[in-house]
Amino acid sequence: VVERENVGMEEERESALVIVVDVSPSAWWRPGAPASITSAAGSLDLGGALDHLHTFLNALLLVTQKTKVGVLWLADRRSVPVPLPSLGNRALHGGGTGARGQENGGVLEDLKRSLLELYESQCVPASGEGNGGRGCDRGQPALSSAYSKSLCVLKQHLETHEEGAEGIAVTDDVDLPKFRRRRTRVLFLHASADVPSQYIQIMNASFCAQKMGTVVDTFMLGGKDSSFLQQAASITGGMYSNFFAAAVSATEGSVPKKFSLSTYLINVLLPDSETRKSLQLPRGNASTTTLKVTCFLTHKPLDVGFVCSVCLSIFNERLKTCAVCGTTFQDRRALKKKVLSRQQ
Repeated sequence: VVERENVGMEEERESALVIVVDVSPSAWWRPGAPASITSAAGSLDLGGALDHLHTFLNALLLVTQKTKVGVLWLADRRSVPVPLPSLGNRALHGGGTGARGQENGGVLEDLKRSLLELYESQCVPASGEGNGGRGCDRGQPALSSAYSKSLCVLKQHLETHEEGAEGIAVTDDVDLPKFRRRRTRVLFLHASADVPSQYIQIMNASFCAQKMGTVVDTFMLGGKDSSFLQQAASITGGMYSNFFAAAVSATEGSVPKKFSLSTYLINVLLPDSETRKSLQLPRGNASTTTLKVTCFLTHKPLDVGFVCSVCLSIFNERLKTCAVCGTTFQDRRALKKKVLSRQQ
């Protein structure tokens, strides 16, 4: 018979992390230039970003034997889960049930192979010939799709382990919500600008993550800001980091010449939310959040808007009928007459 205290400690160490990496051609490629992102700290090429991601994954897997990892590519118009057979049962998807091995070349080779297949399917026509330098078929980055898929992977992970612990969770004096709650996180390595049409889906996913107890962290690669991911981090209790932009504003245009992305990820984003409370975070951790909402019709950010009392849709002007749920609004005069008649 296993003591309940030991079971609780075993469950507490268990965690899962999904890393969403922005590899969209619209963010990395420029006409006549190599695949790189130019920021205040210099140029970061896509191959170097993969090397830093590989280092971060190795450090993460060394922290605890109970951590499971998943990676998703965020591309234009779609998101793709990355199979990691070299991780075995440490992978959240595409890892198989065998032990971790190097027969496929390791994690870095898994990442490169999957990314190459993604670009071949997106940038090379079905005939197998190149596109003559016209570039990839670009579109809007599918941030909402990658966000939703990452939460589905974590939800499946939670349900699987709840089924395995069902017999233990029903014992006496066990706090079921606390027992079932496991540390799950989503980490965005993002470089693209926000797409206003995806605002509703991203906010719905953020509230879903909050209900699941999933923490959403973000590191902006190119120095741009994302108000959507800032709000996601604020809602879920995560961290939003734009090191490049914060460093430029703090030092009046100059940043350290040497910057290691993997070092920053390991020291700042590797610890969980509880451990971070005891750390002194460096510059780049957003202390203020951009909470501007987006109009559901024009998809433009608003300072002042009108909210539907039924579906909570937000518009930039007063409407007679809600464009989302169809609710008919009463004007002020009719509403005032209705209130006065009730008082009499």
